[in-house]
Amino acid sequence: VAYAHKLGLAMQLTNIIRDVGDDARRGRIYLPISELQRFDVKAHELLRTAPPYAYGDRFDALMRFQAERAHRCYDEAVALLPEADRQAQKPGLMMANIYRTLLREIEAEHFQVLHQRISLTPLRKLWIAMRTNWRGH
Repeated sequence: VAYAHKLGLAMQLTNIIRDVGDDARRGRIYLPISELQRFDVKAHELLRTAPPYAYGDRFDALMRFQAERAHRCYDEAVALLPEADRQAQKPGLMMANIYRTLLREIEAEHFQVLHQRISLTPLRKLWIAMRTNWRGH
């Protein structure tokens, strides 16, 4: 149960990071107000639907903070999964690896999520799932 909870949290955090721009265009912000304040990112900056977008040091720091939290949750989820359960949990491990790869891709793109939706191709997702199946984790 703890494994599933941590994995679900990690995947949800990844979705929130990926969808910051899409959600803002719909008038929604799922990042905690306290964290926006901590990094001095204003809601109205995120809600801009055209350039100049809110990219910059403050936004980058906020997104790095969110990504680090997600990575911790992925690590904790895998650590909580007993070795004996890994075979039965292969679908969850596949999804974890797909979502974590997406998070790494977002990081590699410097969190440019306000004006675009960063995603993985279906072929890349298939490759990650197959690799997870072969390696077992």
